[in-house]
Amino acid sequence: MSATLQRPAADQRGTRTGATVPLQVVVMGVSGSGKSTIGALLAHSLGVPFTDADGLHPQANIVKMAGGVPLTDDDRWPWLALVGEALAEAGAAGTGLVIACSALKRVYRDAILSAAPHVRFVHLDGSLEVLGTRLEGRSEHFMPPALLRSQLATLEELHDDEPGFAVDIDQPVLNVVAESVARLAAPALPASVTIGIGQGGLPVVRVDGAAGTAEVYLHGAHVTSWAPTGRPPVLWMSALSEFAPDRPIRGGVPLCFPWFGALPADPTAPAHGFARLAEWQLVEAGEAGGNTVLVFRLSDTDGSRNSAWPHRFEALYTVSVGAQLGLSLQVRNLDVTPVRFAEAFHTYLSVPDIRAVAISGFEDQEFLDRLGDPQARSSEARPVRFSGETDRIYQRTTVAVRVADGTGRTVGISTEGSQSRVIWNPWHAKAAAMADFGNDEWTGMVCVEAANVLDDEITLAPGAAHTMSAVIAAI
Repeated sequence: MSATLQRPAADQRGTRTGATVPLQVVVMGVSGSGKSTIGALLAHSLGVPFTDADGLHPQANIVKMAGGVPLTDDDRWPWLALVGEALAEAGAAGTGLVIACSALKRVYRDAILSAAPHVRFVHLDGSLEVLGTRLEGRSEHFMPPALLRSQLATLEELHDDEPGFAVDIDQPVLNVVAESVARLAAPALPASVTIGIGQGGLPVVRVDGAAGTAEVYLHGAHVTSWAPTGRPPVLWMSALSEFAPDRPIRGGVPLCFPWFGALPADPTAPAHGFARLAEWQLVEAGEAGGNTVLVFRLSDTDGSRNSAWPHRFEALYTVSVGAQLGLSLQVRNLDVTPVRFAEAFHTYLSVPDIRAVAISGFEDQEFLDRLGDPQARSSEARPVRFSGETDRIYQRTTVAVRVADGTGRTVGISTEGSQSRVIWNPWHAKAAAMADFGNDEWTGMVCVEAANVLDDEITLAPGAAHTMSAVIAAI
């Protein structure tokens, strides 16, 4: 990861403005919180140098602490000045820096900020029991466990107007690091949004809004859950989904881009493109009209430029969470030649029993049956029903879709900028053949996808952009 993140000029909590500032991070907390270990791992993940502020203490301070004597503020001011100076120098040099420093009081943090105004604080927060247990197992450090209560009494937690956040240390160390990396890269968050660690140790953005809840993993910008307030979940997830950095997530809304299905030009390329395996960045978060709106960003990398789709691009994915779920993918061509791509919101809907489901909107619409003759086209005058494996692509259509699940609930899907629709259910044989799909889970889901695939793929001129949007509503 680069040593710089997009940071604001005025609001140091991270509102997206395009300004780039070298990372300057203070990992703070009482003794036993793991500042040195986590700080070093965080610096490694961010690609910046690491310094332990304990090494900046004058010898007289070390002697005091080793003897069980708490430091006074007069002891700390020269030390804090050196901490601020180290951060400021790293910022000016463009290298960035992570420094482990207790920074227990607001006035200490203000002193650091006065020298290094772009610093961010990561508070390693833990209970007395967790911290005490960790200190009891340490023999190499000059801070005896007896001073822990004194430090906790001194600790002033970060205020809302300070540039930073707290991370719970009562979780695996690598999870603490992953959460910190994700939150350092994130913008300022409204009250309805938090960033934490989900399954497999992957960072996840959680929304608990007035009108709906949701989870979106940064891995693939993958929406794994959405439920309107007081209503059951609308999306389906496999209990066997693999939450791993190199694996797609099974269920929810996988984001397919820049190709759909297998890539004929490269059989080794990941199915449905690289976007659902990439780490997206949360760049905007806010509340509007009762909805919580998140914007995720993905752009070309060395890896993508060396793939079978080597183009320069920017993708912005907007997820609006409320009584309805809004999805909008804007792709901009940053290359000097036209680019062509496919895209899909591979939406898995939760249903009680697929055999009772009826999907309306496709009556008399021609479709390609991917299980049959690839050249043949069929149509039906009735709603789509299921009695076996189904894999259909409807093209050159903008129809709104209604999915009746047999219990009285209907899910509606309307779109803009989408010319293709896909309907899929694996049935029992294909489900049993997939490692991340339970043998009997096929009865509880159906995929109804907004897409631009095959003849509906998008071609963009240099500098041009295209947006595909969908709104999902449980009626």
